[in-house]
Amino acid sequence: MRRNLVLLSWLGFMVSLGFGSISVILPYYILYLAGRLDRLPETFERISGASGYALEYTALMSAFMLTRALTARFFGTLSDKVGRKRIISIGALLYVLMAFAYIGSSSTLHLYLIRGFQGVASAMVWPVAEALLMDSTDPSHRGRYMAVYMIANNLAMTSGPAVGAAIYKFGVIVLGIKDVELALKFPFYGLALFSSMALPAALLLEEGRIGKGPQVKEGKGEEIAEVGRSVKAIYVLAIANGVGMGLTAPLFTIFVIEFIKADPAAVASVTTLAGILGLLVTYPAGRLSDSIGRKPLIISGTFISRLSTILIPFSRSLKEFGILASLRSIAFNFSMPSLRALQADIVPKGVRGKVFGTVQAAFNVGAVVGPLIGGEIYQLYAPKRFVLGSLSVPGAAIPFFISSLIGLMTLLIFALYVKEPERVS
Repeated sequence: MRRNLVLLSWLGFMVSLGFGSISVILPYYILYLAGRLDRLPETFERISGASGYALEYTALMSAFMLTRALTARFFGTLSDKVGRKRIISIGALLYVLMAFAYIGSSSTLHLYLIRGFQGVASAMVWPVAEALLMDSTDPSHRGRYMAVYMIANNLAMTSGPAVGAAIYKFGVIVLGIKDVELALKFPFYGLALFSSMALPAALLLEEGRIGKGPQVKEGKGEEIAEVGRSVKAIYVLAIANGVGMGLTAPLFTIFVIEFIKADPAAVASVTTLAGILGLLVTYPAGRLSDSIGRKPLIISGTFISRLSTILIPFSRSLKEFGILASLRSIAFNFSMPSLRALQADIVPKGVRGKVFGTVQAAFNVGAVVGPLIGGEIYQLYAPKRFVLGSLSVPGAAIPFFISSLIGLMTLLIFALYVKEPERVS
């Protein structure tokens, strides 16, 4: 049980660290490929016309999300038949190959293809890894073990951009790389290293140590229908979470720059602090869910997260924004381990890969659609204000309101239709 937890956490940490480390470099590399950078980026005071290539950058994100959405259910289902370890190992190997493909890339088209294959690798690794972790864990420890796994991934994603920037600076300052292409590609070697360090963990995983979670008994039509309703409600929640995240996540930085403070360092410090505070509650929340149940934590955390999302557009100082962003992060991390553990509690092992894969696919479908809708709405209403009696509502708040409304409506569906299995000693 602990062996798989350690190995999967290590694998997730290294893959996420590599993924996060190149996120800070990709926009500059796209500008280089478009002919906008003829020298190192730091030699410019500003890069005029950079916003004209925003679509190319967001399209990279969409390529990743789209292929992941299309393949997550397939690989999750396949892992139920051929085993988890095999699928995870092939996905980890594909991550390594794509890391070296970045080094050899020479056009934007190459980047789209690489990101698309990364989405396939992600579909092979993440939902299947979560299913294997839950297979390997006794029900009384699922919440806390999922929390440890999520902390490893989120910590890597939080620190990844700083690591990528440090690798870039090491190449430029210490190694003296002056060629723009070589300097921008240098962090890709870090991606290759981190991905390669994840592969042995995949090969050392063990299968067959299965927790005794609740099973659907044959012939019990009522129980089967109950599980079916619960799973469908979780799918709806996953789509809503994807749409909600997509509606608002790309807009937070734009909102702060436009209405609060333009200093990138200040914005980064606030969002990093919010992320760290969220990580601090993840394990206690997972452990608490093992003791008192999953649904109360999921409902309370999701409700507070949606409420804070509504309030964020009303913040007028960095301090106010930081408080609300931290509250949102804490509430989100308070509910997530319980939600993942509840999925495992409800679903029998024989279809756990399929369900985890479908949840990932549903979330990613929402995450593809959400940014397109949110960006259009924000662009249309951000310059406006609406007066409701004595209350003045900024137009920029509209996508945040829609995101929260969708989340609260689906939370009600979750509360009504998801039944948590009885606790067993």
